[in-house]
This record gives sequence, structure tokens and C-alpha cells, in this order.
Amino acid sequence: MRTLTLEDRKKIELMWRNNASTVKIAAELEISQCTVYTELKRGQETDSAGDAVLDENFRPAYSAERGQTVYQRNLRNRGRRPKRDIEQEGADGA
Repeated sequence: MRTLTLEDRKKIELMWRNNASTVKIAAELEISQCTVYTELKRGQETDSAGDAVLDENFRPAYSAERGQTVYQRNLRNRGRRPKRDIEQEGADGA
């Protein structure tokens, strides 16, 4: 399994704007169709109310930069939390 690069995400964005199907995008990048759907959800653009913005094909708009930013934020947040935070929460709640 490999992680998507910013270049991969830009290719997804370009193909998605050109009305390519998820099957075609997955075949082009040699990744799973499920990965394409996950990435489209990750980079989905939203308006101020939190609703999905539609592109010219009336599909949810995708931004490669947003996808990369969300991926990096999630990468930083994953894993076990430091023990000292857990101890402080226990002391505050008691």
C-alpha cells in the first residue's frame, strides 16, 4: 500500500473536474476505487454553512490542497495520546 502524494491528488482533481469516473481515476493511478472515494471525501470543498460545494458537473467539488492538508492534520493527530494529558484530565474530573 502506498500513500497518495500531492501530485496524485492533483491528478485526481484534474480528472474529477474533467468528469472522469472513479473507476477510471483508480485505474489511472493504480489504486483502489475505495481509495478514490475516500480521497474525494477528504478533499471535498464546503461552504461557510458546511454544505458541499458542487463543481460544473454538479458533483461535490474536490481540492487537492485541501485533501493534502486534511491528510497531514489527521496524520499528526493519530496515535496514542500522551499519558500526562490523561492524568491531568483525571485530576480535573475528580
